[in-house]
Amino acid sequence: MNNIETRDNTTVAFSPDWAVAPGEILAEELKSRGMSQTDLAYRTSLSIKHVNQIIKRNVPLSAEVALSFERALGISARFWLKTEAAWQAHNTALAAKASSSNYASWLARFPLAALATRGVIGKRGDTASQVEDLLRFFQVTDPSAFERVWLQPQVNYKRSQTHKLDPYATATWIRLAEQAAQRLAPNAPAYSAKELRAAARDLPSLTTLPLLAGFEAARQRLRQAGVMLVFVEPLDKTGLFGISKTLDDGRHLIGLTGRMKRLDSFWFAMAHEVAHILLHPKRATFIDTQTSLANDDNDDHEGEANRYASELFLPIPAREKLLAAGAAAVEEIAAEVGVAPAMVAGQYAHIENAYPQMSKYRPTIDSTELQSLQTLDL
Repeated sequence: MNNIETRDNTTVAFSPDWAVAPGEILAEELKSRGMSQTDLAYRTSLSIKHVNQIIKRNVPLSAEVALSFERALGISARFWLKTEAAWQAHNTALAAKASSSNYASWLARFPLAALATRGVIGKRGDTASQVEDLLRFFQVTDPSAFERVWLQPQVNYKRSQTHKLDPYATATWIRLAEQAAQRLAPNAPAYSAKELRAAARDLPSLTTLPLLAGFEAARQRLRQAGVMLVFVEPLDKTGLFGISKTLDDGRHLIGLTGRMKRLDSFWFAMAHEVAHILLHPKRATFIDTQTSLANDDNDDHEGEANRYASELFLPIPAREKLLAAGAAAVEEIAAEVGVAPAMVAGQYAHIENAYPQMSKYRPTIDSTELQSLQTLDL
């Protein structure tokens, strides 16, 4: 990539989609000097055939030949080697683009409209260009590498019990969350389980704040423990509430979707992912592409994470008091525990199957709030 100056004296990056072969430059240089290929061969101790093969672009230009040309022609070896590298890179890119055009069926498996809206792929690019954009987005070299890296990720995720799971849409959402976390991670402290436990104890009180304020406070608190909290709107066919994942630098990611759009479900999902990081640090959860519905009910780790989140927001003594007193005690117990009434009502609704009765305590998060969560400055 080069910088060029425009008429208004501003500098812009320029990345040409063409390259010139060293042999073409060599031929022009010999012509301008009135020097034959034979003359150059004698001066450089190269065979006439070798010089001719370079000019015809049939052989690469080596470092030794570049030095010979510097001595014989006065044009630096660095120039010849840079020209050769650019030529080889150009040809490699052309070959890769030609190969990418064969991946149309693979490309079609992804949520292309959502990726285009987010600027991951070009909206009207050709197939090869979109495949190239997608491979760079996932940081892999080909679809086979994508299968290995992204269809079996080391990630814990709490899945919707009623939504079909599409592995390609799910991998896309996870990568978007990962990118958001990476923007948040620079200069963050290293991960500390002790600090995360302390941060988790602060989450209940944050549920009483307006959603944006509570989320931002939770993000700052978890970041102090080396955990990056992000929100990414859900994609169709993912069925994810949230994920927890270890980043390359050893810090952790918690990504939320707000799929259920209930205040208590949102905070519960956050605590659920905190639990995975604390309780299951070595767990590898694989995306299951063989079943049409994801079912976590028989998963011991998911059960443990659910219990942790339940007791974090509503300790066992308070839960027992709630069940003894009934629905009328929701607000009183919430005040005693120091959480939003929604957190108590959600658990009561789950235990007693009283969702209609508890709906008045469980506010719905509107779409404007969810969009605001995603646009919070990282």
